[in-house]
Amino acid sequence: MNDESLTGLVTGPNLLSYIETLSLQDHNDIADCNNIATQSADLGHDRYTDAKGWFEEYARTLNFLGWALHGDSIFTRTQHLVSGSVADFLVQSAWSMRDSRQANAMIDTLDALKIERLAMLSFDNETREGESFQIIPARYDTQNNLNIAVYKLQLNVNIKKRGFLFWNWEQRSATITQQRIFLRLDRSDLERKRGLIRNKLNEQSMRRFNLRRIAS
Repeated sequence: MNDESLTGLVTGPNLLSYIETLSLQDHNDIADCNNIATQSADLGHDRYTDAKGWFEEYARTLNFLGWALHGDSIFTRTQHLVSGSVADFLVQSAWSMRDSRQANAMIDTLDALKIERLAMLSFDNETREGESFQIIPARYDTQNNLNIAVYKLQLNVNIKKRGFLFWNWEQRSATITQQRIFLRLDRSDLERKRGLIRNKLNEQSMRRFNLRRIAS
């Protein structure tokens, strides 16, 4: 059964945005895999002082759990000036790729996050007000494969702000450094790892906050 009100998810330093309605199984699997990958990366690397090593370990863990990596985009790093809010930057980035579905989904996800106080507080705390965080759009392709793009972002500012996603930064006062990877879920591979996933989550799991579309 689908839950058509779900627009995304917050877990640890990860904000997921659903470009279309995911099945509840895929919603849970994407949360569980990101949970384990984040904790695996945290064990080996500091999120803030070793961002490259952290991101590579995170990607390796997702790959081990059944997410196939496309290309070498993990090594791509770009820098952007932020004029306005980070939320605006995320939506504008989606529009710049001529992806109206991703842009509209991001708007829905950010609108839902803005009113979920506990999710916002958790995201601020887990990311040290944007020092290191991940935005993860998720969608199905024409063969019903679940695909994600992981954008690892580092916000560089002189003064940190609570609710950093929605703070309007003055011109040239904030920059974002970005890496990205693209992955596709091999469900049969994940099924073979389901026992391991269950054991890992029983040992320790991060809180997660479901985000739901605001009724119009």
